[in-house]
Amino acid sequence: MMKAETTRRLVVDHTKREMIRQGISRLTMDIIAQGLGMSKRTLYQLFPSKVCLVQICLADIAGEKKRTLLARADNDRSCVKTLFDIVGGYVDLMYSMGRVLLTDLAQETDYQSFSKREEYFWLQQFADVLNRCKACGYLLPDVDPDRFANDLLVLLYENSLRGARYTTQWLFCQALLRGIFRTNAIPLIDEYMEEHDLAVHA
Repeated sequence: MMKAETTRRLVVDHTKREMIRQGISRLTMDIIAQGLGMSKRTLYQLFPSKVCLVQICLADIAGEKKRTLLARADNDRSCVKTLFDIVGGYVDLMYSMGRVLLTDLAQETDYQSFSKREEYFWLQQFADVLNRCKACGYLLPDVDPDRFANDLLVLLYENSLRGARYTTQWLFCQALLRGIFRTNAIPLIDEYMEEHDLAVHA
């Protein structure tokens, strides 16, 4: 059992790397098996289909970012800083998946349920924390948290599809988010950026 689980983990890790490198449309079970030096029969014994394997890999990639986000959760943390944690988690996810994989996911019907689940999860995260920021008096009065959450998610996703660099995404987020906050939130934003050295992250 332990050997099978170890092998499954090796397959998932290898497949994730290949998905990010070459996408999923051209990735076949033959290519995966060859890359691992195992027979296709053995691979199919571990995973019944490519769709099944890719779905497991996608859940693994997304789950890692969610676990990091939950590990940072703190009820005493400023909602402004929590917003940047959440936006950072989404930027990290998009960057780790990369333009090639994101483009394939947008076109492959087999994985639409994954894309929709992730979109719903992150949209809820954005909206919830933006509504908290509004309740705390940090947002400018004409900002609609729910609408802004959707606009921000779409913009970051579309930037990622175009292959935007990590640094570019963060500079974009800084400029955009600063524009919706009152002056009382700016010191918190500056504090967050200094703590994480995000302005110069490559």
